[in-house]
Amino acid sequence: MREVTEKYEAGEEVGAEANITELLAAAASWFAAAMRLQTRDGVDFAEEYDVKHKFGETGLYQEASISTNMNLSYIAEHALGLPRSY
Repeated sequence: MREVTEKYEAGEEVGAEANITELLAAAASWFAAAMRLQTRDGVDFAEEYDVKHKFGETGLYQEASISTNMNLSYIAEHALGLPRSY
């Protein structure tokens, strides 16, 4: 992370790193919510817990601000050098 910060502060392009970070954060959020539900056998869907609301938010993280597919397209084009796919 320090290298990315130094690149950003030097005015270099860090778009690929930002997209990778957003993609991994969304995936980690979804995985954590799913593991919470499996660990507690779905008890957390009861109204007294806010997990039901938070679990719904994890799906939103994969679509908002930039969708997962757009993240992957950017990474493919700018980090991997593949041709533009959209």
